[in-house]
Amino acid sequence: MRARVLTALVGIPFVVGIVVADRVWLFALFVEALALVALYEYFRMVFPAHREVRLTGVAAGMLFSLTLVAPGLSSLLPLIMALLFAAFVFIGGAAEERYRHLGLALAGAFYLGYLFPHFIVLYRGGYEWVLWVLIVVFCSDSAAYFAGVAVGRRKLYPSISPGKTVEGAIAATVAGALAGWVSGAWLLALPWAHLLWLSPAIAVIAQVGDLFESLIKRGFAAKDSGSILPGHGGLMDRLDSLVFPGVVSTYCLRLL
Repeated sequence: MRARVLTALVGIPFVVGIVVADRVWLFALFVEALALVALYEYFRMVFPAHREVRLTGVAAGMLFSLTLVAPGLSSLLPLIMALLFAAFVFIGGAAEERYRHLGLALAGAFYLGYLFPHFIVLYRGGYEWVLWVLIVVFCSDSAAYFAGVAVGRRKLYPSISPGKTVEGAIAATVAGALAGWVSGAWLLALPWAHLLWLSPAIAVIAQVGDLFESLIKRGFAAKDSGSILPGHGGLMDRLDSLVFPGVVSTYCLRLL
């Protein structure tokens, strides 16, 4: 617990400082660095004995991110995907194994290399949106953890994440909604009617993202994605509840 708290005390002000600096290039560099580390963790966890797959997957993920955030490169996404498919023709192993590896590599590269960097797109619409998402997700995560420890009894999804409870999920949704309503009224130029449903929606989507990463770890018998963050595990373990909310918020900003 002590290491967890100390990491949060250092990490939260650092992240918030980068966000409120209101420098798109700085935030983009930060997100791309996080994506690179998270991709490394994913491919090390999923392909511990296949160095060539790890290198190919990480490279594909970073190229996917460039097609999203770099002006004029979005049309290259199909080309990069085709090259990734072609690469697995030449990577060693049985045909069935290579095809299975391609699916796992594509999933990881797209999940962390393309979905997560949507935060850069969101940031271009105003750093306030990114700050709002962070507030909602942080409050949701914290409420789930403490409520689960204090009053958690019924398991939420034991086959994927044995530690999560129904009580924690309810607390996460309520806390995320409240945090979203309060901070959104201050940060976002949204009508109250939109904020009313978007805040709890983001809190729920954050929990789904957490469960998705738990599914990956469960599939490969990993407790944590890494150990880069003392008390928290790997970087993927901190980004899991942010990836889906970042994507959803990006398109809400465009549509609302």
